[in-house]
Amino acid sequence: MYFDDMPIGDAYLTHEAVRAVLERQDNRCAGCSAPLDAGSTYFDLRRPAICGGSHTLGNLAALCPSCHLNHMRRIREGFADHRNK
Repeated sequence: MYFDDMPIGDAYLTHEAVRAVLERQDNRCAGCSAPLDAGSTYFDLRRPAICGGSHTLGNLAALCPSCHLNHMRRIREGFADHRNK
């Protein structure tokens, strides 16, 4: 099993998973590359589980508040588009 294929759990991230993602991203936002602040970092699945994404480190991204909001908005819009078809 490759490191990025390791499961991260369904609800809670371990300290090891948080450290691994932040190290992989050089403590920068996956969306805009801004430096991340420990008090305002969001961890999201790049591809949501409901869309076929896995709960693995390789699918996990650390985001700043602004990129997190944009990511969540895109997901909601995608569901709305799907529902309206």
